[in-house]
Formats: sequence, C-alpha cells, structure tokens
Amino acid sequence: MTVTQLADAKVDLEMDHYIAGKWVKGGVDDAVDILNPFDNQPICSINPATDEQVDEAVETAYATFHDPAWKGLLGREKGTLLYRVAELLRRDLEIFATLESMDTGIPIRETRMEVATSALHMEYFAGWAGKIEGSYQDLGPRFNFTRREPFGVIGQIVPWNTPLKLMARGFAAAVACGNTMVVKPSIVAPLSILRFARIVEEAGFPAGSVNIVTGSGRTVGKAIVEHPKVRKIIFTGGTEGGHEVMRQAVETVTPTVLELGGKGPIIVCEDIDWDEAVDGVLTQAFARKAEVCFAGTRLFIPPKMHDKFLADMEAKAAKIPMGNPLEGTTQLGPLMTAKRLEDIVGEVDKAESQGASIYCGGKKVMEPGLEQGNFMPPTILTNVRPDMEVYQEELFGPVLTVTPYGDIDEAVAMANDSEFGLASYVWTNDVRKGHRLADAMESGNVFINSYGYQSEIPFGGYKMSGIGREHGAEAMHEYTQVKSITVGMERFQSRFDI
Repeated sequence: MTVTQLADAKVDLEMDHYIAGKWVKGGVDDAVDILNPFDNQPICSINPATDEQVDEAVETAYATFHDPAWKGLLGREKGTLLYRVAELLRRDLEIFATLESMDTGIPIRETRMEVATSALHMEYFAGWAGKIEGSYQDLGPRFNFTRREPFGVIGQIVPWNTPLKLMARGFAAAVACGNTMVVKPSIVAPLSILRFARIVEEAGFPAGSVNIVTGSGRTVGKAIVEHPKVRKIIFTGGTEGGHEVMRQAVETVTPTVLELGGKGPIIVCEDIDWDEAVDGVLTQAFARKAEVCFAGTRLFIPPKMHDKFLADMEAKAAKIPMGNPLEGTTQLGPLMTAKRLEDIVGEVDKAESQGASIYCGGKKVMEPGLEQGNFMPPTILTNVRPDMEVYQEELFGPVLTVTPYGDIDEAVAMANDSEFGLASYVWTNDVRKGHRLADAMESGNVFINSYGYQSEIPFGGYKMSGIGREHGAEAMHEYTQVKSITVGMERFQSRFDI
C-alpha cells in the first residue's frame, strides 16, 4: 500500500490523534517512523502526544461520560452503536487487513480473519449491552439490591501484535457496559487503530466518547495510567510492561485488566491422531510467527515418539511459504522489528552454547527477496533443560523447545514449572485423560485437541500471565462495579435510648 493508498484509506497521515471528535497533530516534535517489517522501509511517521494532549483526551472522555448524550443512552442503544461498528468493519475489511499486514508483518490471509473476528467481538458484546443486571435480597424489614455500573473513563493500552483485534475485545466490552474510552495503540503499529476512529465516527458515537492518542508506553501510556480521572486500565503486553502499569496505577488505586506473557506448554500423549497432532502443534508453535502470548512454545513428548514427530513437523514447517505479507500466498511473515529478530536469534545461539541442539531454523532468513525483512523460519530446539533461559523466558517468536517425559505426572510437573500460566495445550484421544490433565495444568486456559479463542471464551492468565478476564460473560464483570443499595421497609428504630 502506497502513501496515496493510505490517504485513500482515510488514515490521516498529517494527523496523529483523535481527540474530542477531531483529528489532531501530535505535539511532540520528534516524529517516529512507522516501518514495514517486510523491508524495514518507512510507511509514514507519527508525532506522539504531549501530556497536555493526553490530559485533554481524558478530560473529554470524562465530560462525555457524564453528558446525557452518552450517559442517557440506554444499554441497547450503546449496543446498536457496536452493531454499526461491526457492519463498517466488514465493509472496510480489506482496508483494515492491509493496514495490519503492513504494520505488523502478519500475512493478509490472517489479518482478514482478525478483522472479521474484531467485528464478531463488537457483535457479541453489543448483545450484552442492555442485559447487565444486578441482584435482590429480601432481608425482612429491609431489602437490598445491587446495580452494576460503569467505571467511567477506561484507558486501553494496545500492543503491536494484532492490534485491531486486541483492541476490539476490551473496547467492545467496556463500551457495552457504558464506559468511555481513551485508547493508546502501540507507537510501532498504530495505523489500524487510527483508522478505527473513522469507524466509530461514522457509526454515530458521540464526540469525546472514544479518543485515540499515540505515543510510547513510557510517556503517553504512563500519562494515561496515572491520570486521576481514568477509572480502569486495560493493558495487553509483556510482563515487564504489566509490572510497570501496576506500579503506576498504585498512586490512584486504579484497577487493571492485564493480559501478559506466556510460555505455553504442549503435552502430546501416545493415544493421538498422529497427523492431527503434528498439524496442531505446528499451528500452536508457529502461527502468526508465534508473536502471540498464547503460543505453545514448550513441547513435552514421549521419548519413543520424539524422533518421528519432530521429523514430520520439520518437513511440514519447511513448506510454509514466507514472503510479502500483502500477498495471499504468504503464510509466515516477518517478525515485527529487526531488533526483535536479532534478540531472538541471540537467545537461540545462547541456548546452543549451553548444550541445546538446533533441530531446524534458528537464523535470519537471507533468501533473495526476503533478506531486507525480519524473517525467521520455524525453529525447533532439542536437548533443552529447564534451567535454560530459552525454556523459561518468553521469546515471542517462532522458537519451540522440545523435552521428552517419562510419565504423564512428570509432563504435568514440567509444564507447570513456569512463572507463566496463560495457555496450555493437550493432545490426547482419551477424554478422561484430557480432563485430568486440564485439571492439573496451572493455566487460565487449557485447549484439548484445539487452538484459538473467540468472543464467548473467557481468556486470561494465572500467575505472572495477568489479572482479570477478557471475553465472555466474565468480561462484563471487569468493566462494571457493584453498587449495593439497602432500603428500610419499616419505621427506623434508634440505637440510642434517649
């Protein structure tokens, strides 16, 4: 997509933020180049927001939350706005898919699915708007009822991997509950979120109910989190970033929803459909370049299956087409930045120096036509020990470690030997064994012979992988707070004998 095409897509190349229903130029003089991971060439540049612009966005969202134009809308009317957003996302699917592919390196065949999924998130939570209910208790001379009320201004900090979809899930739930929004996309991948402002504008959202400000997490993100009128934070990102958000939120006692890192274990049992499991592990380990927090990155397998299973995986991995993300034939795109590629290759080299073996992959791709991009092939490491960093730390790239296990109890113990607990995977055709393993896994999400989540499935982590839940009915509890109201039905009797 050229600059002209970007302009045709109504991405405001000369404007960097959407505040109070207007496009605004960034106030920071040092512009940030937005690079295409395919060739590391600039797409455009963004001038980040100043603290004053962040303050304006929050104050606008706060005023709009209390304005009858927003607060007076019935729940079902807010749901209608979300339904309109879903329709417009589908209408402009190719625009959003193209922007996401350019911005993130994800193949367009997948970004098309991500845009469609974003529309589904909007529809799912639109159905919840107007159905948020409290409770009633008969207490004899009194009765109590509760209301679930919105927090007010929600600050949402969106990561660079699949930004539109990861924004859509929290955005849709928060809006369905009646909150107003200040959204900060990643400074390295902001284009689809900026284009989203056009969608909410056309859908009829009141000016100021949705504001989008760009900049780094350490400046603009920090200003959002620490603002006293931001009542809740949605953060998706690395564990280090989650720690920082929590420290910042302490001062204003702002609650957070955090979806953080993962180091997903995959346990393969002997009683599997062989080809299905090979395809499943390949997908869990390498889909979307494994730049997803719920990727499966640690494979545990019986020793007698080890050699053939890996050989079959390698044979299939070698056939995955790499190339320009905008081409429909591409199935594996470049990593987000050259620095990330360098760091991941460095971790693989370190693991090899510590005794691990590189079964396949492990280096930057230098094939003609790909050498300017951040391409790394599917990488499998064997002879990996639990004391190695590559076993314990999230690399956020297409690297799978493989460890044989003696019995299923040992497999579970190794799977749980991690500070993370976001997604775990089990391959077995024994339904009882599958349930026992799911019960034993220290993970917020367990997939048995499956992969991927959707609007209806509560999603979040155990341990260092986060706090709270996105998706499903659980999300409606994240974006509302409970007010308890007690009413006396008989004349009040004083506690004092006077």
